[in-house]
Amino acid sequence: MIKIIAHRGNGKHKYKENTKEALNYSLKQNYIDGVELDIRMTKDKKIVIIHDPIIDMVSDGIGLVNKMTLKKLKKYNFGSKDNPSKICTLNSFLKHLKTNKKIVIEIKWEYGDFKEYVYLINKIVSKYKKLNIYLISFNYKLLKYLKTNYPCNKVGILFGKIINKKYINNIFDINLYSSILLNEIKFDKEIMIWNIRSKNKLKKIPNSEFDINIITNESYLFTH
Repeated sequence: MIKIIAHRGNGKHKYKENTKEALNYSLKQNYIDGVELDIRMTKDKKIVIIHDPIIDMVSDGIGLVNKMTLKKLKKYNFGSKDNPSKICTLNSFLKHLKTNKKIVIEIKWEYGDFKEYVYLINKIVSKYKKLNIYLISFNYKLLKYLKTNYPCNKVGILFGKIINKKYINNIFDINLYSSILLNEIKFDKEIMIWNIRSKNKLKKIPNSEFDINIITNESYLFTH
């Protein structure tokens, strides 16, 4: 069955991506089956929803997320001038949700020891067992550590044209493919595909007994 996931909460609305307003708006739409969002860790070890490692392009501030405290980050506007928004922590977003839709959380981590980071993520999501949460990443080592040490989580790995292809056989619950890999998809578990931007490309996806989740910025094009 095809499921539509709003990438960073993007859609036909007035809110900026990865803001709580965008995510909540998308979750309220009947044609959307879930949202995808990105997380990073601040200097004071808070888990916040943001894609970029720096805030320059997504806010009116300047600096690295991992060099700034949550208190400092909250000084800046991560929305637009007309629709301002403060940066949102993962916990504060999840605690207000009452939905069975999919919450797909991409873990951003470029370098260094991730064990404490993974521990903090698990500590948060384990409080919300009634939510349908997926934890995904490009970082194979981080995901393997996560699934091995906290096996109750649903975990998925992202595949690009070259990235992670050697890990196609893995211990994870979901495989996530770029749309350029449609001919290489293995339908042996639940899958997610990102960058599907038209119904014509959607028709090229083979049928499967497992759910096929389409992660897209243009979710409104795929109304059921």
